[in-house]
Amino acid sequence: MKTKKTSLKIKGMHCPSCEVLVTDKLSEINNIKNVKANFRNQTAEIEYSGQLNKKALNEKIKNYGYQIVENKDQLNDVGESWLKRIIDFIVISVFFIVLYLFAKELKLIPETNFSSHLNYLTVFLLGLMASTSTCMATSGVLFLSTIGKLESDKTVPTISFNLGRILSYGFFGFVAGLIGRTIAYNLNLSLLLTLVMAIFMIAFGLDLAGIFSFQKIVSRSFTKNIFRKLESKLVGNPKKTAFFLGAITYLLPCGFTQAVQVYALGLADPFKSSLTMIVFAIGTVPALTAIGLITSLTKKTFYPYFLKIIGVLVVLIGLSYISNFFALKGISFSFFNSKQVSNNLSLVKTERGKQIIRMTVDSSGYFPNDFTVKKGVPVKWIIDGKNVFGCQGFFVVSKLNVQKSLDPGENIFEFTPQKSEIINFSCGMGMYRGQIVVE
Repeated sequence: MKTKKTSLKIKGMHCPSCEVLVTDKLSEINNIKNVKANFRNQTAEIEYSGQLNKKALNEKIKNYGYQIVENKDQLNDVGESWLKRIIDFIVISVFFIVLYLFAKELKLIPETNFSSHLNYLTVFLLGLMASTSTCMATSGVLFLSTIGKLESDKTVPTISFNLGRILSYGFFGFVAGLIGRTIAYNLNLSLLLTLVMAIFMIAFGLDLAGIFSFQKIVSRSFTKNIFRKLESKLVGNPKKTAFFLGAITYLLPCGFTQAVQVYALGLADPFKSSLTMIVFAIGTVPALTAIGLITSLTKKTFYPYFLKIIGVLVVLIGLSYISNFFALKGISFSFFNSKQVSNNLSLVKTERGKQIIRMTVDSSGYFPNDFTVKKGVPVKWIIDGKNVFGCQGFFVVSKLNVQKSLDPGENIFEFTPQKSEIINFSCGMGMYRGQIVVE
């Protein structure tokens, strides 16, 4: 039978993962030979035989937030204006900043570096949030269209699928940590990476908040194409390939995942980065195996506001990376800076005419990290390297021209402060910081 071609206008596509999802669902129609979806111009090129049933095609994709429309004017919703999105973004931002400052003033939260202490519970919750995204829903569609169709017991393939997903995230997180550690030990590279991370986080946050489409500017077709090629080789026997089907979902171009990947890279610690990605993947598991829950959630009226809130939080994290960038230059902003209070009444002791500072480096950063010394009196700075294998292991003190990998055990720096100033110090990525106040 002769093959025909047509172009359909598909409303609702906004990222490369949408292309994957639309392609998968439309390809389920028997007489569809080939589908090439394009989220940038919101079209799908269809090759088919016989008659094209648009109603049947629409049924396949409408539950995922997509719709076939007849003309270009229908592609764009008349919804809220760009000005309203800007106002909403500002209001939400002010709310979180005021809430943060209020809680900080009342000591309801510990003083901590804004960007370096995303605990594993927070990462897990980010995974849960990501699994409500229509982009991440693509993983669920892959699961349902392969393992979900098995007539035999699905328990083992389901476990294999999720295990493959979690382990692949852990593996690539480990690789990201290795790369990050290499970069963190080179100040010029870490400066560049920190700035790129800041720009990416801010752009992605603004994208989520609906201010502008970052995903339409930056192409992520590379991993999408790899995913498509691997998927085509694995879907034939999902019972045997379940583990690998889960593993390749890491390659899906999802903004949430890439934001956490950037964070894992910045940790500059292979084991921490790996564990971070594993926890994130575990967070996505529950909802991704219940695709109906995701699609119903994305249709709720509160969902756009939910995305705006997440967008604002991601932008604030991006701004903290800007603060990290300046920290590497020796400039510190108190809003993002951390202060760890010691129980010692005096952090600086004088011995044989020298001011003695003692500080510990471990996986949580520098402790204590806030000292006061006198001008004109020599300082002996003793740093106990208990854990120097993350980015905290590369020590940067711009005003003292110090750029050094710390060794396990004692590390000693000596200098004589000549003027009243603040000497800022940080790790190689600017995430862990502290200061010496010269009076």
